[in-house]
Parts: sequence; C-alpha cells; structure tokens
Amino acid sequence: MLRLNQKSLISILLSFVAIILVGCGGPSATTTPPPTYSELQITRIQDYLSDIEKNAERFADLEVSVAKGDWQEARNIMRGPLGEMLMDMRALNRNLLAKDQPTPTALTRALTDDFLKIDQGADLNSVTVAQEGFRDAEADFKAYLNSLPELS
Repeated sequence: MLRLNQKSLISILLSFVAIILVGCGGPSATTTPPPTYSELQITRIQDYLSDIEKNAERFADLEVSVAKGDWQEARNIMRGPLGEMLMDMRALNRNLLAKDQPTPTALTRALTDDFLKIDQGADLNSVTVAQEGFRDAEADFKAYLNSLPELS
C-alpha cells in the first residue's frame, strides 16, 4: 500500500511539473517594431511635397485675383495649379502611415471646402466672402504642412 501512495505522489508531482512547464514554456512574446516609412514611401512623399509647395506659390496670385474681384482668374488658379496641389495632397496622404493620415486628410478636406467658399464668393460677387475663404485656405494649408510627420 505504501508503494501505491508513492506512485500516486510521484504522479501528482509530475503532473504539477508538467503544468508549470506548459504554462511557462509557451511561445515567447514577440514585439513587433512600430511601422516605419520605407525609402520608397519617403521618396514619394518628398516628391509630392515638392510639387505641392511649387503649386502653393500660386496662393499669392489667388489673393490678388480675389482682392480685385477677378473671379475668372481666381477660378482658373483654383482649378489649375491649386487643384493639382489638392490632388498631390491626397496622394501624399495615401502614402502616410495609417497613424499619420487623419489630420492631413481632414485638413485637405478643409482646404477643399475653403476653395468652395472662394467660389461661392465669386458666385455672389462678394470679395468679402471670397477673402474669408482665402484666409481659411491659407491657414488650413499651413496647418497641413505642419501636420506632416518628420521623415528624416
């Protein structure tokens, strides 16, 4: 009878050891590094940013056209170089990491709305409404540039 108890005791002891080994011997916790920008993404973003900044130089011409009430010229600038700029901003946004996209995307939409406000000012022949839209557009564009992540 003593042997049976020793066997039972050894069985129980081995069971505890097995439970401890299984509990501690699972797959090791792996930490994935945070996503980073690839060289290709950085190049694309820099290319888009260069085009955006080049087209943004036309903001000064837009301001003059709005102040004069030259609605045809204002619309040409918004639909031409500044329209291209908006397309480049959207493309740049798509190349950002998911965590970096929300603010630039929202500011791109806001800038589009600002241009629509300038257009509305043109429809109403209201320099005041158009200038307000222009000021908002300028502020949203600066905020957009500031919202982009540092890539260096």
